[in-house]
This record gives sequence, structure tokens and C-alpha cells, in this order.
Amino acid sequence: MPPLSAPRPYRLRTLAHAPKELGETVLACVVHDARITDDADPRLIQVPLPVLSGSAVELWETEGPVQIGREAGIGYAQGEAVLFAQLRVGADAMRDARTATASAYAELLAFFARRPGWHWVRSWNYIGDIHRRDGNGDDGERYRQFVLGRHEVLSAEAGFEARLPAATAIGTRGAALLIYVLGTRQPGVQIENPRQVSAFRYPRQYGPRSPSFSRARRLDWADGADLIVSGTASVVGHETAHPGDAARQLRETLENLQQLRRDAGAHDWPSVCTKLFVRNAATLAQARPLAGSLLGDDRACVLEGEICRTDLALEVEVLLQSA
Repeated sequence: MPPLSAPRPYRLRTLAHAPKELGETVLACVVHDARITDDADPRLIQVPLPVLSGSAVELWETEGPVQIGREAGIGYAQGEAVLFAQLRVGADAMRDARTATASAYAELLAFFARRPGWHWVRSWNYIGDIHRRDGNGDDGERYRQFVLGRHEVLSAEAGFEARLPAATAIGTRGAALLIYVLGTRQPGVQIENPRQVSAFRYPRQYGPRSPSFSRARRLDWADGADLIVSGTASVVGHETAHPGDAARQLRETLENLQQLRRDAGAHDWPSVCTKLFVRNAATLAQARPLAGSLLGDDRACVLEGEICRTDLALEVEVLLQSA
């Protein structure tokens, strides 16, 4: 574990509405249920997912002024010890999802390569038409082609599995691909879940290549620690548990989250950001009786989006922080 010499370089607030202006310390303003515009500020990250309840906006800030810019199609904001970067791939390019994804991830890797000493610790992937099939049977599904393109790039370096970021992949309206990432000056520690096969070890039945992400990453700072938990669902081993039953899937998902918390030493850390992704409002209604621990938190956000497997009804991601 790295020396605990640096304080946590970011803070996160959730808001009902985006501020009219982004101050000089803002790293990213993530707006859900957004109408996509060609905004000139690369810190504005527009996610086309309907908000069913909770706060629609995440505002990430740092201590000092940030440098903002665009570089090879990537919009970014960089502070002294933390950065956000985003890029969007248009619907036309996503007709070949494998190639488009590989190109996007290659651009992101090159972006970090130009910044020695920085580490990519978290990524969010919002995939339009995620279950669309463009030939080749099940392997032609857009999500599987996305996974294949990402793997081709990230697996180029030996031992890449130990460096994989925490990640989320959710289907959105439209046909474009949005990727945004969090980078820090320390790599953190990868956390896997003993109740689950690591995603990068999934068997062939889920596609030609396994998904390239870690279950969570723990970052330790001089003033506390963070557990950044990937999108987590009702998967035990490598199989979907309780298909067709949203309430039981949520119970299994919460058990997976608890296992990660225990293994990371984060069992009593509060969440500063919780997102519950559901297929639709009917799914939320089925799961709501068991969702009190999530939805009782006024910082929780419920979003309508497609989960990466068609037999999964919901998915949860959290950011936990110790004082």
C-alpha cells in the first residue's frame, strides 16, 4: 500500500440540479437524464438515463483550480492529484462496436501514457442499444462486442488484470457510447469478491472475452479511505441468481456489496454516493420493499437503464468513504 502522505484529492456532492456555472475547483458535473448538447465545458458529463428518484447530479470538486482542455477527442479536467476524462463515440461509429470501443480505449490509454504517475481507478461506460445484435448470433450483441474491444486494448500489457479499474456498464437511450474515467496519483488496491468469479475470469458462455474490470478498488489517503465499488448485481459464482425476481436479486446484490465491504475493511463506512440502476419503474416497484437501506439515503439515485445481462433486473454501485 502506498505511503499515506496525501489527503483525499476530491470531494463529491449530489444535487437536484446542475449549477448554472461551474467554479474553478470543479472536476466533473455528471448530469443524469441529460439532453445531449455540444457543451464547450469538458467538465459537463451528460448521461442519457432517466432519473426515477433521488439526486440527478454529481458534483466532483478538488481543492485548487483545475486545468481543463480537450486532447485527441477527450475532454478532461485535471487537478494536482486527481483528474476526470470523458469521450463520446457517435452512433454511426458504434455500428462496429468492437472497433469503436477499441479505438476509444486506446485513446484513453494514450491519454494516461502522456501523464506518467497517474492511475486510472474508475470508469463508467454507457452503451446505447446495449443488447442490439449485429450478426454473429449472441456474440454479435453490442455489449459483447464492447467487451471484446475493451479487452483487446487493456490486455496488451502482461498482468493487466491486477490493474483493472472499478467499472460500470449500463445501456442507455440512443446508440452512442459515453465513457468517463477517474484518475488519481495512486493506483489503490484491487478488491475481488469470493462469492463471485472475478469478471475477468468469466467462462466463454458470456462472450468471446471476459469483462475487463475489478469488483472494487480501495484508495487510502492521509485523512481516510475510499472503497470504489463497481456496478454490482445478483451474480453468484459467474451465474445470474434469481432470474425474473427483482426483489430476490436485490437481496443477493446487497449480500455481494456486504462481502466486498467486509473484505475491504469497510463494513461500517457510509456511502457518499449510491446509484441503483433498474430496467424500468415496474422493476423498482418489485424491489422497493427490500431497498430501504439504499433508498432511505437521500443521496441515492435510481436510474432507468438496461443491465448488461438480459436476465439481470438491477445493478448497484456505491462510493464508500471513511473519515
